[in-house]
Amino acid sequence: MTDGTTTSGVIVRPPYLFLGAMALGLVADRWIVPLDIFGAVSWAARQWMAAALVFCGVAAVVDCARRFRRAGTSVPTSSPTSAIVSSGLYRYSRNPIYVGLTMIHLGVAVSDNNAWLLILLAPTLLILRYGVVAREEAYLERRFGDGYRGYRARVRRWI
Repeated sequence: MTDGTTTSGVIVRPPYLFLGAMALGLVADRWIVPLDIFGAVSWAARQWMAAALVFCGVAAVVDCARRFRRAGTSVPTSSPTSAIVSSGLYRYSRNPIYVGLTMIHLGVAVSDNNAWLLILLAPTLLILRYGVVAREEAYLERRFGDGYRGYRARVRRWI
């Protein structure tokens, strides 16, 4: 997306990555062959599980976005970062927004009883890890040096 000097230069913006995987999974389930996740689990039970996953995922994304705004830095990966956010969920994970997006994706899979969405989550997470997170980490280290290295040493990448 950029040369990597002013932004991280990720290969795809994470929301688009997850939306693309969801779209492919929904199309595959409808037009190729439906693959169910659950057999005897009732529709109502699935919807409760899905609602919990989606609610937690959305709550994580919203909380993290608010923390970015309060810190005066940008949420989109295509914009420069001006601060390291290390409060809230960022005390436990360096990537809680991506954990939240993964929870939303899982919630949609459970709600739709769609194994394609689970299958496509694996390559989505690989692209996220190597095409987004690795580039972001290199950028943050260049930009913030020891400040980021110290944060990285204290906080796990995921959960």
